[in-house]
Amino acid sequence: MPVSLLPPAGSTGRAILAMIGAVALFSTMNAMIKSLAGHYPLGEIVFFRALFAMVILLPVIWRAGGLATLRTDRPWGHVLRSIIGVISMTCGFTAISLLPLANAAAFAFTAPLWTTTLGVLILGEKVRWRRALALITGFTGVLIMVRPDGELLRQIAAGGEAALGCAFALASAALAACAMISVRRLSATERSSTIVFYFMLTGCFYGPLLAGGDFRLPTGHDTLVLVAIGLVGGVAQLLLTTAYRGAPVAVIAPFDYSAMLWATSYGFLIWGEVPDSRVMLGALIVVSSGIYITVREARLGQTPAPAPQLLTKMG
Repeated sequence: MPVSLLPPAGSTGRAILAMIGAVALFSTMNAMIKSLAGHYPLGEIVFFRALFAMVILLPVIWRAGGLATLRTDRPWGHVLRSIIGVISMTCGFTAISLLPLANAAAFAFTAPLWTTTLGVLILGEKVRWRRALALITGFTGVLIMVRPDGELLRQIAAGGEAALGCAFALASAALAACAMISVRRLSATERSSTIVFYFMLTGCFYGPLLAGGDFRLPTGHDTLVLVAIGLVGGVAQLLLTTAYRGAPVAVIAPFDYSAMLWATSYGFLIWGEVPDSRVMLGALIVVSSGIYITVREARLGQTPAPAPQLLTKMG
């Protein structure tokens, strides 16, 4: 009898492995995006990312009940969520093209901070003093990473790549938080696969519009990479869903931060990128506050359902 290296289905161990696999695949996808970002318009990359993720998603929809599962009484809710999501994705891909991978990953970790803040402002959620302190600590880490002084503003005005990359990365994380709020509302009546489908469908239409007349015919090698970006991202999303369904959020979510190890490794091995010590310090503070907020909310029973985790991932 063959011996499986994976824990039994539904076990916490299997969920953790699924999460680690999802993070590794998303990080690999980001590295592929960075390798092509200077050669193809970002709209074209968004298009391939969405189109070939559909190849992975459609069998899931078929098993869930087919086209009937795509019917919805909340079309405008899907429109709003999808537009916010694809803009967040575009901003994230732009940040990846302008920043070292580790820096882009560090800024992506600020999404839970924005989500908690928007939950208070939009949904009227209560923030106890511990969460408030964690938020303040997290945003202090952000300030350490970006140094919001006059020099940063001058660099943005002058079109400096690092400064623009920071701005796009923060915009991506903030918009991902807005998408999370939208998904919380949709999840009350909509299937996660339905929400993902309309998100990816929007990406298929939005990508060519963003690229405009600059849509370029890729070479054979680059076509394989573009297809792989979509397929790898689609598989990563399914693994992410498996992870959040198989174990409590407080157990799974901290493994998301292993993306920093992957991003640093890819950046160093492929592009010779060495993370700035200031960014690493700020990232450590952001990650610590993010883990605390996630675990705290899970213990209080306030953590969102698995669907939002699947749908707001930048990649």
